[in-house]
Amino acid sequence: MKILDVGVAHGGQIAVGKVAKAHGIKGEIKVYPFSGNPDDFRGYRLLTLVEPEHGLTKSYAAGQSRSMGSLVILQLEGLSGRSAAEALRGWEVRIGREFLPARGPETFYWHELVGLPVITEAGQELGRITSLLTTPAHDILVITGGGSEYLIPAVGACVAGLTPDGKGLVVTPPPGLLEMNAGGTPGDAS
Repeated sequence: MKILDVGVAHGGQIAVGKVAKAHGIKGEIKVYPFSGNPDDFRGYRLLTLVEPEHGLTKSYAAGQSRSMGSLVILQLEGLSGRSAAEALRGWEVRIGREFLPARGPETFYWHELVGLPVITEAGQELGRITSLLTTPAHDILVITGGGSEYLIPAVGACVAGLTPDGKGLVVTPPPGLLEMNAGGTPGDAS
């Protein structure tokens, strides 16, 4: 199982970055990608920029993009000059969900999983997916419900897949994992 975190869902759009500042004099902008991967922007063709304070929106066709360290440099069609680019500082960059790259059968976008109910193969309801922990080994799903928090590794051995209706996630935790997660308070050695 692989989880791709490209940004935060806002209805039919995904916030994929934020404009850091203008770049150069030709109207390019530097964008901080929420995924941490500037190369994600190579596939985005239509961008909606949203001004955070008043919710103003402007849509642009994406021109050339290139990486500069952890940022991406974007040329937006119809945007020229440094002052026009600088006026977009702080604006959120969004794409329509339909513009996300297709994912494989064992791959999920994080915004598709957050809030999903989780059950075990035996039918025990655990709660809902509330967050994702990224570790060097693998991602970990944080599931909260019934006064407990469960940490389930997001690996094929522990995640069976979506429920038949696609509205929940089925997990197959190894023996003892649920009891270990639900027991005691943090730091309690009993």
